[in-house]
This record gives sequence, C-alpha cells and structure tokens, in this order.
Amino acid sequence: MKKIIYQKLRASYFNFYKEGSKVLYDKKAHVFKEQFKIDDYIKNYEAIGPFVYFISDYSRFNFTHVGGNTELLLGYKNEEIEGKGFGLTYKLVSLKDIVRLLRGASFFWKHFKSTPIDDRKYLRVNYTLTYKRKDGSTFEGFQQNRPVLFNEKGDPIYFLNIITDISDLKSKLTPHEHYILNVKNPLKVEKFQIKLEDSDIFDKIVSPAEFKVLDLIAEGLRTKEIAEKLFLSEHTINIHRKNLLQKLDCSSSSQLVKRAMMAGIL
Repeated sequence: MKKIIYQKLRASYFNFYKEGSKVLYDKKAHVFKEQFKIDDYIKNYEAIGPFVYFISDYSRFNFTHVGGNTELLLGYKNEEIEGKGFGLTYKLVSLKDIVRLLRGASFFWKHFKSTPIDDRKYLRVNYTLTYKRKDGSTFEGFQQNRPVLFNEKGDPIYFLNIITDISDLKSKLTPHEHYILNVKNPLKVEKFQIKLEDSDIFDKIVSPAEFKVLDLIAEGLRTKEIAEKLFLSEHTINIHRKNLLQKLDCSSSSQLVKRAMMAGIL
C-alpha cells in the first residue's frame, strides 16, 4: 500500500512542480514582493474562529509572512515555519492527503492557465483536511487559498493561505472537500468541484429563503436586522435559523457560517 502511495505521490508531485514552477527563481520577482503588504489582505479575509495564515512563495517554493494562532493550532512557532520549504507539508498532513492535494493542485493549475490573465486574481482554491500538530495530535481544518501577487506575465508569485479550525463541526458534511471558486461576480460565484462528495448538501436541503437568512447571518446581522431587511417577522427569522441549525447539524451561527464557507457559497 505504501509503495502505491509513494508512486502516486511521485507522479502527482511531478505534475504539480511542472505547473507550479513557472516563477521559480524569477529574477524580477523581488520587485513585485517589495510592493506587497499582507495586512491589506488579512484584514478583509474571512476566517471564523482560530486561524493561521501564511504566504506560499512560488518563486522560492517556501513559506513566508506567517501569523495568526500558529502555536495554538499547529504547535509550531512562527519562526519554525517562516522560510521553510514546501516539504514542511509532509509533517502537517498524511501522505494520502498530500497525494490528493497535489492532484487537486494540478487540476487548479490547468484551470488557472485557461483563465484570462485579468481574471486570475478572482480565483480561489479551498479544501478541508485533517492536520497534524507538532505533538502528533490532529484537528479538522479548512484551508482557503488565493493568488495575491503576480509577475508581469500573470503567473502567481504569492498565494495567501489561511487555515481555520473546524473541529467543532460534526461529520454531516464530508471532511474532504476540494474546489475552485471564481469570485469575479460576487452575486454569482462560480464553483468547480475537484472531488465531488457531499458538497451539494446545501442545494439539496437548504431552501432559498434559508439561504437569504444564512447570507445575512454571515454579514453579522442580528435577528431584528435580518427581519427588517427581508421584510419578515423576527419569529420567521428564528424559525429559519432553527431549521438551518437542525439541517446542517450545527449548534451556533458561527458553525453555520463555517459550513457555508466550506461549501463555497459564502
């Protein structure tokens, strides 16, 4: 079994490296890096609960700009990750998941190349994984990834990655989601599933009216404010909220938002 996994890993890494190394050792990359400010992205990023953020530098194949609740979630200090190569991933996830990630990455690069240069900044690739901490313990995480710095040819130099702890969610939605989003039109986000499992559960069990309520919950509105915006009674909003909690096996509004983020509808 391990031999098969290593064979798949080798093939997957080759494809990933072939597509992801377009800016490797790009001599002009440092010019673009000097203008980059991570705070411009972190302050507007959606993460519910404890999270870790870092930049994947594809001009050096290493991690940089590490921050957030790194030691709490991963057990590592920022300086233990800062500057380390992508090989550190082997310590954070299982071999099977690495194969899955690399295959997903290969799929993403093909999609990325087929996207017009001006639209590439709107692409996102998200997935859920079981992460390993430094002490060997694990947690369920949701990782959001987006290109945030490009060279003059439109190839990505930096990807912003954010890992959010979703261990408080139960198993009604599969813990193995992997998909690409195009958020050019916020009102009609395009979603491309890399590995179709149960991600369409929202479409199957959540009504259009409940979707509207969920969207406003994600904006941080209170029951009274949601009722006023949708021209409904507070009683009706509470019923929708109760139904959402039951259908999605959640115990709080923050869990509902996490579920929606994982499914790519927020």
